[in-house]
Amino acid sequence: MPQIDRLSSLVSHFEIHTTVIEDDTPANLSIFGNDGVPEWLVLHTNKTKQSPPKNTPIVALNVDFGGQANPVLNALPDAIEIELAHSTELTAIAHLIVSESKPRRCGGQFALDRLCEFLLVNLLRDQIERNSAESGILAGLAHPNLSQPIVAMHDNPGKKWRLDDLVLLSGMSRSQFMHDFQEVVGKSPMAYLKQWRLTLARNALVNGQRVKEIARLYGYGSGDAFTRAFTKAYGFAPTRFIQSDTQPL
Repeated sequence: MPQIDRLSSLVSHFEIHTTVIEDDTPANLSIFGNDGVPEWLVLHTNKTKQSPPKNTPIVALNVDFGGQANPVLNALPDAIEIELAHSTELTAIAHLIVSESKPRRCGGQFALDRLCEFLLVNLLRDQIERNSAESGILAGLAHPNLSQPIVAMHDNPGKKWRLDDLVLLSGMSRSQFMHDFQEVVGKSPMAYLKQWRLTLARNALVNGQRVKEIARLYGYGSGDAFTRAFTKAYGFAPTRFIQSDTQPL
């Protein structure tokens, strides 16, 4: 049985944008080292808990991970510090980020955004492979029985999922699936599906999609049904979203 891709559908819905910081503006991704050679990096996923760096970084970046609606931000620790000597892949990415940041070259912005996406994927892979998350979506994706139904919901959010469909994918009994999903992910399977659909819908609104089209894509019977669900979840109607939304990370 081929191994399922546990990350592509999760991260592909959220565009990453990167800004090189050249003054005292706070940065959430800093690469440190000696003589311009990257040796370690620090990533802050929670900007309210950032602290000033103890050393001057080779490169400081502000990375917008697609806003606070991106579920991977809540799945990662507030701060991640990595010694690059322990990871060949991250060392290579860090070198490329430094290269594309100083000096800026044609296509540099596009390259930086893609490199930070690659960095995020590697950090998520590491969290899943080490099963370091005690609960939440990464813990669910690391679980041998829960990962397949979670990926299925990520891949097909507009499908009319029944609980029995998800149970079948898990290979567990119904009662065990319900218990383990609640215990590991922190909510019921159908509650997670609802949250995932609304997360994607919120992102689609920011990108200018129409309410009726969003309702069709994400499994709502009508625009009115989607509006009611969205308003209940976020406290305001989709038509007011762009004016009411908070600034992304």
